[in-house]
Amino acid sequence: MPILSFLAWVTIYLSEKRNIFRQWLFPIERRAKEFFIGLIFSMILCLLTQLLLSQLNNTTWAISNDLSIGKLAFSLLYDLNSVVAEELLFRGIILYFLIKYSTTRIAMFISATLFGIYHWFTFGVLGNPVAMTMVFIVTGLMGYVFAASYVKTKSIILPICIHLGWNWINNSVFSNGPNGVQILEPNKTPPLDGVYQILSFCLYLIIPFLILLFIKSKIISRSDPTEKSIVTH
Repeated sequence: MPILSFLAWVTIYLSEKRNIFRQWLFPIERRAKEFFIGLIFSMILCLLTQLLLSQLNNTTWAISNDLSIGKLAFSLLYDLNSVVAEELLFRGIILYFLIKYSTTRIAMFISATLFGIYHWFTFGVLGNPVAMTMVFIVTGLMGYVFAASYVKTKSIILPICIHLGWNWINNSVFSNGPNGVQILEPNKTPPLDGVYQILSFCLYLIIPFLILLFIKSKIISRSDPTEKSIVTH
């Protein structure tokens, strides 16, 4: 994460002679509002999604016997590090320069496409056409949503907090991440095929559109056009 932060800063500074972190972090009051509102919204949305999936699969949850302060801290740091690294790369660097040298819509589409392809590797689905298609569609749509949040606010803060809120509830609270059981432990493993898989996939197709409605609402203020910001076409 520190390396990507430095790379984002130095790349943009060398090309434009300005500190991009000033645009991303100021004004403090607006960025703080974006962070907390986006984080809470995303956490609640993920919580409701997981509870609905649990009802569909008759899954119950219990607090893990191995839960500890150290495990909680590791889980939070893992999610924070992975989210910030992905946002710096896909929105802070790739999307930023795509917008400068193409149209905003094309930049968002390319960024989302790359984000979907990237998750073939992180989810380990290469070689499985069905899984690759599902992962690409779901994560690609989320990548588009994160790009939309960056374009509207001209800051990396909102995509980070939406991404982090979802990942922490999904990975750490409901133990769906790569680190295994964290806070809650299910009484059974969800099936990887059948009706449940179809219903869960359909549900995950709805999530990005709900987040997009949230981003486009008046709750999230559009960046002041008089402020120096990324170039859009």
